[in-house]
Amino acid sequence: MFETLDSFNSNSSPMTCLVVDDSAFMRFHLKRLIRSFKNITASEATNGDEAITEYQRLHPDFVLMDIIMPGIQGVETVKKIREFDPSARVIMVSSVAYKEMVEEAFDAGAKYFIPKPVTTEALRKAIECVLGAAA
Repeated sequence: MFETLDSFNSNSSPMTCLVVDDSAFMRFHLKRLIRSFKNITASEATNGDEAITEYQRLHPDFVLMDIIMPGIQGVETVKKIREFDPSARVIMVSSVAYKEMVEEAFDAGAKYFIPKPVTTEALRKAIECVLGAAA
């Protein structure tokens, strides 16, 4: 297991992240935070359908997924991604922090939950936790 995101990243090929949120501002914000970490590139999707397509195309190292989106909600999207790839590492990012919704996200296969607004340190902790659990 690695100690920090930077130490993990410095010894490996670039990691990829898929940012899924219906808010253009939130996608921009999350991608900006991701760019502050070494050796991670981020792609984006605006809804669950796009997320599933992009996940299958890109096979990202981890996903940042909103819970509430038009069309297929985040929790259902996690289920579909995990059907395709049971080892998918999904971090839920949402302003909705109702206990039931968070539990439902974990039951669907999410590995971590970050409440909005997202800080660099909260994101770093989540990524380190999710990647460390798989290492």
